Amino acid sequence: MGITLPASWRSRVRAILDSGDRKKIIVRQRALRDWLILFPDLFPGDLPNALSEALEDPELEGVQVFGMQEPGEIYEFIFSHANRRVYTKINLCPDGTVVIIYSAHRPLKGDTL
Repeated sequence: MGITLPASWRSRVRAILDSGDRKKIIVRQRALRDWLILFPDLFPGDLPNALSEALEDPELEGVQVFGMQEPGEIYEFIFSHANRRVYTKINLCPDGTVVIIYSAHRPLKGDTL
């Protein structure tokens, strides 16, 4: 599927997600809309928690993404949450204090990134 996501990236992203600081967690509107379509019984605030839980897995695999508008270290990956598969793409911005969540929807290509 890809590479094992770097432990340092996972831990820095998790720390930001776990902080709950809305100034440091930017969720694109499309990602939020897609998340709520996939999980209509959950709240918008459940997305960062689900991502943090997924990133806890030391064997989580993904693919590094290049060419996005905002600079940063960006990975896409697929994880399971509430018995559903979720595709996501997250940017750890260069200063290491902000994450951007670009995607949070059902995988459109199966388990292929």
